[in-house]
Amino acid sequence: MADPTFLAAKILLLEHDVQHYARLLEFCEQLGLVTVPCAAANAMDALAQHKDLAGVLLAEDLPCCDGLPNGLKLAQALHRQRPELPIFLRRTTARALTDDEARAVTHPWPSDDLAPLRAHVERSLFGLRYPTVLVQGILDLSLHALRSTFPNAQVEHEPPYVVHDRIIYGQVSTLIALESTWCRGYMMLQTEEGALRQGMAQGLGYEGVGGDLGFRELNHLLGETTNLIWGAFKNRYIPPQAFANQQTQVPIVINHEQKYISFGSQDPQLCIRYQLTDPRRPRQRPLTIVQRFIFNLLFEAEAFTEFAEATNVAATGELELF
Repeated sequence: MADPTFLAAKILLLEHDVQHYARLLEFCEQLGLVTVPCAAANAMDALAQHKDLAGVLLAEDLPCCDGLPNGLKLAQALHRQRPELPIFLRRTTARALTDDEARAVTHPWPSDDLAPLRAHVERSLFGLRYPTVLVQGILDLSLHALRSTFPNAQVEHEPPYVVHDRIIYGQVSTLIALESTWCRGYMMLQTEEGALRQGMAQGLGYEGVGGDLGFRELNHLLGETTNLIWGAFKNRYIPPQAFANQQTQVPIVINHEQKYISFGSQDPQLCIRYQLTDPRRPRQRPLTIVQRFIFNLLFEAEAFTEFAEATNVAATGELELF
C-alpha cells in the first residue's frame, strides 16, 4: 500500500472452489483488485452490467450451465463479448489449449502457484504506472471544475482505478486531447443525458439554469466542464514551450450502436467516477460523471513533472475554447 503508484482495478471473479476462492480474495485485496463475485450462469449478465472492468479471474473446472466443468467454454464466450478484457485462467488440467482457447485465455496460471498470476496481473492490469501525485492533482483540479459548474451540488469521488473496458458510460461524452513532454492522449467525461437533465432540474447548476434543457445545451454544459478541467491540467502539467517529440497518431474507433470506443491501445486507462448529489434531497439518485484518461500515444511516468501550481481557471474566466 506504500507503492507511490498504487491503484485499484475491478475484476469479475468466477471461482467455485471454496479454498481457492478464499485465497483469491486475499490475493486481490493485497494487490488492490476489487472483486465482483459471480456464478457462471450470471457471467454474461454481470459483463453487461459492469462497463468498467479490468479483467476476469476464471477457474478452468468451473461448472457451467449444463453442470459440467467447462470454464474454457465460458472464457471463449466472455472473450467474444469483450475481447479487450484479459482473462486469468486457473488451470486444473495439463492438456494443451486449442488455438481458440489460447486466444481467449492469454493469462493461464497453475492452481498451486499464485506467483505467475501475480506477474500476469502486474504486467497486464497495472502496465501503466500512474504516479500518486498525478492522480491526486487530477482529482483536485477536476473536483474544483465540477464544483464550479455545479455550485449547488455536493461533489464526491470514488477511489481511482484502472480499466481495460472500452464501453462508453451513458449517452453524453466529451473528448479532449492532452499533450505534454511526458504524455500524449485524451481525457473523456461521460454521463447519462437523463440524469444530467434531472440534476439541472433539481438546481445543481447556477441559479436560473433549470431542467428544460435540450441535448445541445446539455452537450455544451459537459463540454464547458471538460474545458475547465483541461485548462487546469494544461496550466499545471503542460509547459507552454513543451511539445511531445513523437507526433504519430492512431485511429479512434467509435461504434455508437455498441457504445464502444477504442483508442488503438491495450494499455489500462485511468478512471475516476464522480457522484454529484443535492444536499437538500438526500434520497435523490446521484448524478454520475465518469472521467477517463487515455494516454495511448505517449506516457512516461518517470518524466512526469508538475511545473506550476494550478490556477483558479474558473475564477479568472480564462478559457480556451475547443
